[in-house]
Amino acid sequence: MHAVGLHDPVVLLRAFYLAAAILILVIQAIPALKTRFLSYGSRATPSSSKPPSPSLLKAPFSPLSHFLDSLAAIRVPHRLFTHFYVVSVACSVFWGLRLWRGAFRCGADSSYPFGKPGLRWMTDGQVQLVWLLMLLQGTRRLVESFMYTSSTKSQMWFGHYLLGLLFYVTVNVAIWAEGLPRHWEDVPSTCHPVHFTLPEELQRHWPKATTLLPAILTAHVLQHTYHEYLFCLRTEHSTYQLPAHPMFPNLLCPHYTCEIVIYILLSFLAAPIGQTINWTLMAATVFVAVNLAVTAASTREWYIERFGPENVKGRARIVPWVW
Repeated sequence: MHAVGLHDPVVLLRAFYLAAAILILVIQAIPALKTRFLSYGSRATPSSSKPPSPSLLKAPFSPLSHFLDSLAAIRVPHRLFTHFYVVSVACSVFWGLRLWRGAFRCGADSSYPFGKPGLRWMTDGQVQLVWLLMLLQGTRRLVESFMYTSSTKSQMWFGHYLLGLLFYVTVNVAIWAEGLPRHWEDVPSTCHPVHFTLPEELQRHWPKATTLLPAILTAHVLQHTYHEYLFCLRTEHSTYQLPAHPMFPNLLCPHYTCEIVIYILLSFLAAPIGQTINWTLMAATVFVAVNLAVTAASTREWYIERFGPENVKGRARIVPWVW
């Protein structure tokens, strides 16, 4: 039995995702931080031209408030969201080249984990499939960011931008982190390239992919459909409208729902041999879910302010019929 140290990349990745999720919840819970740092895009733009409250104009000077205001003023254009997906695709290509050169497997073929009790990692075929799906996610979102990004002056806080870049760098490591042998002393020292074993492994060892893979692809299609719908809704009406997509009549942010579902399914798809779930990817999913849930809550508040509570009543944020 081997102890897992804090230097273990799997431990560091999980800790990062959970710490980032907690930080977002803390900011959401403190009004002084929420109003300054969480809103971005259209949600950061007031929906009315009402002047500030007199109580705000007469607020006494506070060094802390001045510091927070100065920090919140460091903003970047919202269109830089495109950079997230450029980074994601670049990381996928980089790690894909490393994968096929054999950097992730030394002295172990795809059947090695089955014959080595106590060692649990993903098979080569799993790593290859999850890598391909992550490349698909980044490529699709990159194409959509060029196709469906309107030329507005909306902005986001630079901290949001940096956290997004860091997420896409790390998640492209998280998808294969549990594909590495956890204890290198138990693995033969000779290295050889990884062969493309995906088709045969899907057939012999991985029947769950026949269910999970179509579900992931369906979530991709649905998310793309809604992104296209939202873009057309803005361009046709020259302003924001309350969405009412026929496939998602009771959801305000179904594109967020699809994003969370994709990562949840990847977490099951990438489960190491002998496990049900890949906990590193699930930690990443927790971060994605918290981040998008907070954004969805802000979106609903913005819709209520803009269109009135009676028009938003009965519409869930991201979980149908629940929340």
